[in-house]
Amino acid sequence: MNAFTSEAPRLRPGATLQFLDGAGMLFLTGSQQLFSLNTTAAFIWCLLEDGLKPAEIAARLNSTFGLGRADAEACIEQVMQQWSELGLLDDAGLSLGAASAPATYALLGTRFRLQTTIPDVLEQLTPLLAPLQAAPEGDALMLQLVATPAGYELRLADRVIETCDLRRQVVPMVKTGLIELALELSRDFCAIHAAGVSISGRALLMPAESGSGKSTLSAALVAAGYPLFGDDTVVLARDTLEARPAPFSICLKSGAWSLLRDRFAQMDRLPVHHRLDGKLVRYLTPDPACWLADDCRQPVAWLVFPCREPGRRAELTPLPRPEALTRLLMQCLPLDGGLDPDKVTRLVDWMRRVDCYELHFDALDEAVACLGSLGRP
Repeated sequence: MNAFTSEAPRLRPGATLQFLDGAGMLFLTGSQQLFSLNTTAAFIWCLLEDGLKPAEIAARLNSTFGLGRADAEACIEQVMQQWSELGLLDDAGLSLGAASAPATYALLGTRFRLQTTIPDVLEQLTPLLAPLQAAPEGDALMLQLVATPAGYELRLADRVIETCDLRRQVVPMVKTGLIELALELSRDFCAIHAAGVSISGRALLMPAESGSGKSTLSAALVAAGYPLFGDDTVVLARDTLEARPAPFSICLKSGAWSLLRDRFAQMDRLPVHHRLDGKLVRYLTPDPACWLADDCRQPVAWLVFPCREPGRRAELTPLPRPEALTRLLMQCLPLDGGLDPDKVTRLVDWMRRVDCYELHFDALDEAVACLGSLGRP
């Protein structure tokens, strides 16, 4: 926000400032929250209560604390931004209790809505969550995304699902929190750290560790028209071990942007976010024709383990099923109580119906052509 407008920011009605041992204690009646303000912040709040404009407050910071003009303005801008995100300013949005829930989403059978008072954050989250949109019918969990003095939290009632420190981490943090919650509530067989697409009504899964290029490869497949199960997580259904989608928008690290620019003209216009691991990412929303509904189930026909090698022509090499199962379990998170002998038996039976390969490749076009050939007779 720009604090240095012609008008003084409006303070949230019902916010009262008290002092305890020299510290400012700010109470917000609507959300029943109590905030501690340092000396400078409490000074700024008092001047806003007196109706002073930001430029006038900057002059008072200079005369009272000896802050230079530039430092005073920067201090006010930072404080105003934080207060806006905390809902302490009247123009910062609705109070927490009245925050709007603009859409219903579905992920692995869990329906949810998202409330927040943080300005503009719903607009920033829309591209990430668009493939999860569902009809607004039936019960849905009400999640709250809130700013706190320590950062940002995704909450379910009184429970904190996930946190982050910085505004630029909020969108990736929400994705992490939602998938963790959905997996926890799911009673499915397992989650696989894999990209996945649909080919002729059957699922192709590409298990791999982070940094293997599976998101880049799945984006290239989506550009070729293949529906997306997910670029990072695919779940096997509890009873049938069919693939279930977790189709967030595709998370692309900086190394993939130039590789996919020719396929997606909007690539350079997508906002940049900071993941919790420090990586810079963009979220690419597939064409709606490539979205899969939350209740979609498809049999897994192929497991392909991608291996990108500079200069290597694309080639699918058959992989023995025992080796493929060993590799798969390294990328597998068992759900609903973990593995037991009965579940291992079911998994081995499932593997007998799956064709397994390594994909060696460099050029994306060649890799897409190789994988697409799996769906042809």
